[in-house]
Amino acid sequence: MHVICVGRSADFYKFFDSKTSRIVKTELHHYLSETLSPRVIGLFEDKYIVLVFESDTPWEEKKILEQQQKIQFSLPHEKKVGDKTLTFDYSLASMILSNFDKPQDKNQLFRRMAYSVKKSLQSIDGVYIYNINDYEKNVRTRSVIQALHHDIKKGGTQFELFYQPVVYSMNTSKEYLWEILLRWKRTEFGGPGVFMPLLATEPHLHYSLTIIIFKKIIEYAKNTQDTLPNISVNISHADLSIVDFYDDVMELTKLVPELRSKIIFETVEYSEGLLHSYAKENIIALKGAGFRFAIDDFGCGYSNFNLLSEKYFDFIKLDKSLLQKCQEDIVANETLKFMVKLSERIDVTLIVEGVENPQHLRLLPKKSNILFQGFHFSKPRRLISNVKTG
Repeated sequence: MHVICVGRSADFYKFFDSKTSRIVKTELHHYLSETLSPRVIGLFEDKYIVLVFESDTPWEEKKILEQQQKIQFSLPHEKKVGDKTLTFDYSLASMILSNFDKPQDKNQLFRRMAYSVKKSLQSIDGVYIYNINDYEKNVRTRSVIQALHHDIKKGGTQFELFYQPVVYSMNTSKEYLWEILLRWKRTEFGGPGVFMPLLATEPHLHYSLTIIIFKKIIEYAKNTQDTLPNISVNISHADLSIVDFYDDVMELTKLVPELRSKIIFETVEYSEGLLHSYAKENIIALKGAGFRFAIDDFGCGYSNFNLLSEKYFDFIKLDKSLLQKCQEDIVANETLKFMVKLSERIDVTLIVEGVENPQHLRLLPKKSNILFQGFHFSKPRRLISNVKTG
């Protein structure tokens, strides 16, 4: 089965009146029916042309590609509409349906058709062959995002905070800061490595969760009788670019202003997001209020050294993959040495992530501006208040 989107736009026929649209559809149907002789030809959602062909044997991918090319060559790329000759473009989605894998109800089939059309519209060449693994992954992604929407809208009770200590390199028994880590109680949807990248595709949803995390930290600070160390919180570039980010943070910390000098915002370095004017303005304003900033995962992919020259950041967190390669990779080893020297020269604190064993520890210098983080010192711990009394 092949689904053709005329004009490579679901709204293509809206450019015509209803009479002209019917004429275009009818002419294309007659033309394709005569040229290709499909078993069935019809319309899906009154805008996509559906061609169904029958075969006694399953089609291999090569056969599908050949059929797609045949359809593409058969479609007219210019057509006279009224008194004008218009250029026509198309997308083409193909599905194989057998008695074995045929959907049990038409709605399920329609959902798969709609998904295939969407994928063909997104592709550069305008063609797509339905893949059940892609489809099921997409369904799961949507279900995760819907669950995130629900739990964030309900106030975040399904999320809890953990922390992992970051220690002094010259005294590893002494903690300098806690990195706040998020855990979702709905473990059936996977860990942060699964749901956080999905949140990145929903900036306002991500921001709502960032605010929830911030509120939980402030609640902890209010209720604990323990002395709070420095706290690092991961935020996205989209968070930083929210116009109200500075005002929101200042309002949230109004009753605990002493917390401002303890909070370090971590943001990853592999993006143009930090060049956004609102992001820069928020960084400058928040630094003026006492907050500090760290570049997270530095050395993962392309490292933007221009960000360091701007003096926005107080900490550089080296991606853990760098340390893990040091024993066998001379480039990684020399990069680590270079970053140690650079951090001293530009007066920033260097945090080395991924210290997991004594061998890693032996590779690292012990200096006043260097901090360590990793399972060798501590696994993540649940953030539980030692509640104040009296």
